[in-house]
Amino acid sequence: MKLARIAKPLRSLQVRVTLAGDLNAALESYTRYYEHVHGDPVDSKALIPEILAAFLQTDREFQSWSRSSGGSHHRRPASSSTNGDAKSQG
Repeated sequence: MKLARIAKPLRSLQVRVTLAGDLNAALESYTRYYEHVHGDPVDSKALIPEILAAFLQTDREFQSWSRSSGGSHHRRPASSSTNGDAKSQG
């Protein structure tokens, strides 16, 4: 068959987050920058999913891991996981 299987869309998820003051200020600044570059007004909340998607698409280590895991993205047990803090300390 020439027609490939139709992919089922993944379920959307609504997330509620609290941004620290400095992160919120940076997001507001980025919103003004977006409006300056594109000439269109935008709600900063609308930029959050776009920023997250751009981040994930350009994270080379994540992309490499994602390809090597073959789509089976299992969470590691908490006892063996690392959160990257060791890299930033020292």
